[in-house]
Amino acid sequence: MESFSKQASKGMARVFFPLFALLLLFSCQTNPDSILGKNIHPEDDLVSKYDTAFSIEAFSISDDSLIIQNSSSVLLGTSFSPVFGSETYNLAVQILTLRVEGDDSYTYYSGTDLGFSSRVDSVVLNLPYSGKFPKHKRMDGRKLILSLHEITEELIDGEGYDSAYCSNREPAYDPTPIGEILTVYPKPFDTVYDSVLGAKTVPDLRIHLDKAFGKRLLDYVLEMSDDEKADLGAMRTYIKGIYLKAHPCGNENESIVFSVSNLFSLGADITVYFNGTEESGTSYQKFVLGPLRYTHVKRDRSLSTDNLYKSQMQQEGDTAAGSQRLYVEGSGGSRIRFRIPGFQDVVSGKVVINQAVVVLENADSDREPDIDVPAQLQCVRYYNRGSEAEILDASNPGGKYDSKKGQYRINVTRYLQRLAYLTTVDTANRKLFDNYLDIVPESDERYEQPTRAVFYGPGVSKNGMRLEVIYTVVNDTVQN
Repeated sequence: MESFSKQASKGMARVFFPLFALLLLFSCQTNPDSILGKNIHPEDDLVSKYDTAFSIEAFSISDDSLIIQNSSSVLLGTSFSPVFGSETYNLAVQILTLRVEGDDSYTYYSGTDLGFSSRVDSVVLNLPYSGKFPKHKRMDGRKLILSLHEITEELIDGEGYDSAYCSNREPAYDPTPIGEILTVYPKPFDTVYDSVLGAKTVPDLRIHLDKAFGKRLLDYVLEMSDDEKADLGAMRTYIKGIYLKAHPCGNENESIVFSVSNLFSLGADITVYFNGTEESGTSYQKFVLGPLRYTHVKRDRSLSTDNLYKSQMQQEGDTAAGSQRLYVEGSGGSRIRFRIPGFQDVVSGKVVINQAVVVLENADSDREPDIDVPAQLQCVRYYNRGSEAEILDASNPGGKYDSKKGQYRINVTRYLQRLAYLTTVDTANRKLFDNYLDIVPESDERYEQPTRAVFYGPGVSKNGMRLEVIYTVVNDTVQN
């Protein structure tokens, strides 16, 4: 027989759980007038507010830092925009050679008849590309003009190249091209059937290089000692790397950029086909590209017809131009820098920040862009040149592009909660926290995609950059 206390517990549970579920239902509402805890704390002591009346100081600046180490892909090509001018995306990469026995998937040498008298038949640069910009089929078959150069400085332990970041400095290279100017007509929308994978795939970009360059590479292999052949980095003592340079285009109808994947992996390589003897037939030697590789971006902003853009790029901190238009470009282009100097004048006293978002409206949302806008934006804390850190909201950044509204909503709730605390409780340490925030494309897109967007600045009356905050003022009249 059950005790009275057990029966009472079951009865209380039947009443308590429906009430608890009802409480959860109402407390999860996003309506700012529905305040969590209003039935526990005196209602007059909790005042919910919604504000957008914040003065924002914002401007765009040039972003001259690129992550260059261990990128999953790099960019190659050229694009043009009336707003941003021209951009060329050039590839700097090391060349290695490996001889691996007993591994068919990683064999870089075929044949045993390589000698100084070997005759080169052809040299093919193979680049697997995983992305294309623009993404519409109008770019299929557009002309891409390239030149190949030898890099004349070490890419490792040089001017910061062996670190996680690098200023956007062009590597030193021989200005005389290796061979003739290369003209290719990529067709990224073509597919071929891969009988091994059993599926259609996009064929790699294959470019024929100068035969004399191929002969040089073969001679380097012959000159290597056995110890050098076993050393992954030995090749750079013979050739420090190659620089594949794109020639700029003149208008949007000529823009063509690729995301080149699998560097220092299968597929991204130079193959030299040669004849050793009449009896042996054709053999080949493969040279893998990597491991160090990066995109060098070269921009000509003088070609821009947008004076607001040019003034901000030429005069860092131009808040007058930034009040009307703001600009973001991926791959080391430009970023938005802003602060909210009067935040404490609007949100004062003891407050709880329920939600805070920075809203950016796309000024070109009614126009199909030739190059995509960033898929996601995020805020980072700016300290000084080249120094930044994630904000407290990094685990929930928001900032995904809403194409229907043409809008980004970037989460800064926890950051502003901390700032509100330092404003009202710990004013001595406020200056350590209140600084500029930067808005940049999120994660790899910041470095590996040529995205760009134009936004209304905070001085635009309609659709301007703004901070939307829902907060609760706590008038603490309850005494212990």
